[in-house]
Amino acid sequence: MTETWDSAGHIASSRYRLAVCRYLSEHGSGLPSRIAAETDLAQPHVSRALSELRERGIVELLVPESQQKGRLYGLTDLGELAYERVALDREADVTVVEAGEFPAPEMSSELQNAYGDALRAIAWCEPLQTRIRFFERSLLDRYDEDTVKTLVATLTNEEAIDQPLEDLPIGGPELVAFAIDDVLIVRVPLDDGVKLLVSLDAAIDVTLSDLRDSCRQMTAAVLDS
Repeated sequence: MTETWDSAGHIASSRYRLAVCRYLSEHGSGLPSRIAAETDLAQPHVSRALSELRERGIVELLVPESQQKGRLYGLTDLGELAYERVALDREADVTVVEAGEFPAPEMSSELQNAYGDALRAIAWCEPLQTRIRFFERSLLDRYDEDTVKTLVATLTNEEAIDQPLEDLPIGGPELVAFAIDDVLIVRVPLDDGVKLLVSLDAAIDVTLSDLRDSCRQMTAAVLDS
């Protein structure tokens, strides 16, 4: 079932892929031009999203490959399961904050010092509220509020992964890393139901257990208070 989760993460990490899958889920199938018109997206964005989703087996072409006009697309069985997973996880209350508003500002500064430009964002995820700080300002344009909400909710929902974490290539019962596009996201469970998401450039060479231990040490005072 990790394939379903991986596909859900792929959908959730792009507002274009999310919009296309939402349209196909609601309408059953769609032409690129119709999807673009009814979602208010530029057709090149829709075409690229369909191509990316098709490469991952999330959508499929419903007409012969040789047909150049009327290229109708629909969700695959995997795509339907993955989008259902995403749709169930879209109720998170997510707030974008600046440095001083983050619950653990010292940790935020230490991570920035440790990982520099490779650090993209951190999210402090409580059961009813998530606060996220972006270090790469372009991400605010790349990910709109709805996409951020969907992605955070999907990443923090442990029910989305029903395979034991210790059996995954990366991670363990208390730590798991997700690779989505060019981003490495590490989920660090803290105390009192708090989960920390640390987003890094996927090319960075980092020891995940060291990152986990550092985050726990730096947030201990915050959690105790």
